[in-house]
Amino acid sequence: MKKIGFIGIGAMGAPMALNLHNAGFDVTVFNRTKERIVTLKEKGISIGLDIAHTVQDKDIVITMLSNDEAVKQVVLGEKGVLKHIAPTTILVDMSTVSPDTSLTIATAMKQKGVSFIDAPVSGDSNAAKRAGLVVLGGGDLQVFESLQSVFSAIGKASYYFGENGSGSRAKLVINLLMGVTMQGISEALVLAEKFNLDRKTVLQMMKQTAVASPFIGFKEELLMAEKFPIAFALKHMHKDLELILEQARKTEAESALPATMATHQSYTNALNSGFGEMDVSAVFKQLLMESELVKK
Repeated sequence: MKKIGFIGIGAMGAPMALNLHNAGFDVTVFNRTKERIVTLKEKGISIGLDIAHTVQDKDIVITMLSNDEAVKQVVLGEKGVLKHIAPTTILVDMSTVSPDTSLTIATAMKQKGVSFIDAPVSGDSNAAKRAGLVVLGGGDLQVFESLQSVFSAIGKASYYFGENGSGSRAKLVINLLMGVTMQGISEALVLAEKFNLDRKTVLQMMKQTAVASPFIGFKEELLMAEKFPIAFALKHMHKDLELILEQARKTEAESALPATMATHQSYTNALNSGFGEMDVSAVFKQLLMESELVKK
C-alpha cells in the first residue's frame, strides 16, 4: 500500500484525498485550517501534525493549494516540504500555478534528488467528488507513468505534455477556454434577455446546436436561478486569467488573445462587485448588472 501525504484540504483537495483513501492508499492529510479536515478524520484518514509529519516516510506527496504564493510557501518555505522530503519520495503539485513556479520547484527538488511532477487538474469540486478530474502532467515520463494508479483514483483521464512546466501550461490553455466560454455563454444570455427570449428555451437551444458543450449543462441550473454556489470560484478564474495573460506577454502571444483580455476585464469587474466567492458563472450576474437587467 503506497503512503501518500496530501497537503491542501480545500474544496478540491478534500474530495481528492477521500477518493485516494477509498482507493486503498494510506493517506495522511494536512491543512492550515483544521476545521476542514474534521470530516476526513471521521472517515478514517490520518491527520498530519505539521508539514514534516505529513511528508516524512511517504512514497508520494501531493500539494493542492490555491495559488503560487501558497505553493511556494508550503513547498519552499523554511519549514516546508523541501526541508523534509526524502529523495525516494515523489512530489506532485496539482495546484493551478504559473509554469515559472513549477520550474522553480522542479529545480529545487532536482538539487535534492527528488522527482517532481506538475500535474494540475481540470474539473471543479463536483468533478473532484465523483473522481472525474482530468490530470495534466509535466516532468519525467517514467515517473508520470508510475503515478497512474494515483491519477486513476481521482480522475477519468490523464495526459502527459512533456518536461516540467508543461502540465501547468496545459492547465492555462484549458482554463483560457473555460473562462472565454463562460463569458460567451453569459453574453449570449444577456442578449437573449434584451430580445425578450425565454432563458430556459435559449439554454435548451444552446445544448442542441453546433455550439453544444457539457459546460452549458453544468451551469444551467445556476444561470436559471441566478444563484451561484461555488463549484469553481470566480476569484480563481480571475487569478488564472491573470496567469494566462502574464505567460502570453512572456511568449509574445498577447496580441493573439483579444477575447481573453476582454474576458479578464469582465472577471475583474465581477471581482470588484464582490462576486469572487461565487461560482465562475457569476460573471453572468455581472453582465446583467452592466446591461441594467438587474439592480446593482
